[in-house]
Amino acid sequence: MIFVLAQPDPAAPAQPQGGSPFGLVIFMVLILAIWWLLVLRPQSKAAKAQRAKLDAIQKGDRVRTRGGIEGVVVRVQDDKVILKIDVEGKVHVPFAKAYIEDVVSEEPAPETKETK
Repeated sequence: MIFVLAQPDPAAPAQPQGGSPFGLVIFMVLILAIWWLLVLRPQSKAAKAQRAKLDAIQKGDRVRTRGGIEGVVVRVQDDKVILKIDVEGKVHVPFAKAYIEDVVSEEPAPETKETK
């Protein structure tokens, strides 16, 4: 009985099989455009701003690393930054520029006897 009910009625008119593939292509292009506007474009803008900030680091800037260490830039090399991380100025630690998270302030830090 169930098998008989599952069979299509041979007297019923045939229904069209789907639409044109052109509609699917437009839908996919629309989804990709929305993805680009909402996800990819803001990420690339943020990455570009971060690169510009890292390239503008100078001696005397106060910066924060990804690990949360704050210090004053003593020397800037191509891909490395030397930070002074203590008040007395005796501890200098090298960091890769990529691990600098943020520039806390761009005004030069007060100089101590050691850095003059």
